[in-house]
Amino acid sequence: MEPEYLCEDNICVISYKDSIDFEFCQTHPLIKKEYTAKADFFVLDLKQVLFIDSAGIGNMVGIFRTLDAQSKKLCLINISPNIRRVLQISEIEHVFPIFDSLSDARFHFLGGYKI
Repeated sequence: MEPEYLCEDNICVISYKDSIDFEFCQTHPLIKKEYTAKADFFVLDLKQVLFIDSAGIGNMVGIFRTLDAQSKKLCLINISPNIRRVLQISEIEHVFPIFDSLSDARFHFLGGYKI
């Protein structure tokens, strides 16, 4: 299923549904290139993600490195306990800043008051 994009205030939120797996990664980029020029901060909302496999994790690490090389930031929000466990087992949980909500991520990136 196609991710949903919402870009405003230099932050682009990408919401995924169902699975981020090999099949998904073959047909969809995690972040479309046209959006990387629109923002400096990217938030991957995993609230509706039920499954992620090694291809999905590999793609997340790849996009993290690509954005980092462009001095752009990436974080994850709304991670279920199951997805968090997969990240822990993969030993990459500490690669990504992880926040409970978009408000927390915005506060971290932009400072100021929580929304």
